[in-house]
Amino acid sequence: MYLNVPFEDGEVFVVELPAEQGAGVIRASRGDELFGASAETFESGMARVQRVAATMLTRLADLPRSPDHIRAEFGLRLTAEAGLVVAKGSGEAHIKLELEWDRPESGA
Repeated sequence: MYLNVPFEDGEVFVVELPAEQGAGVIRASRGDELFGASAETFESGMARVQRVAATMLTRLADLPRSPDHIRAEFGLRLTAEAGLVVAKGSGEAHIKLELEWDRPESGA
């Protein structure tokens, strides 16, 4: 099964879905049973991911000592029903967060 994911300007890109994700797909109007259409645009899915990242950065800025480096890894997945979602890693949603401090803590 393939999913047409639209951009806001009307262009689309095609994503191959695993067989088990084919249920509930909105079928394309041209009658091709191999293609479905995403219920949301790519931009709207990425806007949700951006909000998650911005919220994480805002909260990390409130730490008593800010890290020198922040690295976040999101495992993303496209589904027919929910659009762009954070994918399962090993049983849980996949968000990996690394914080690094290069400079020694200054004495008080």
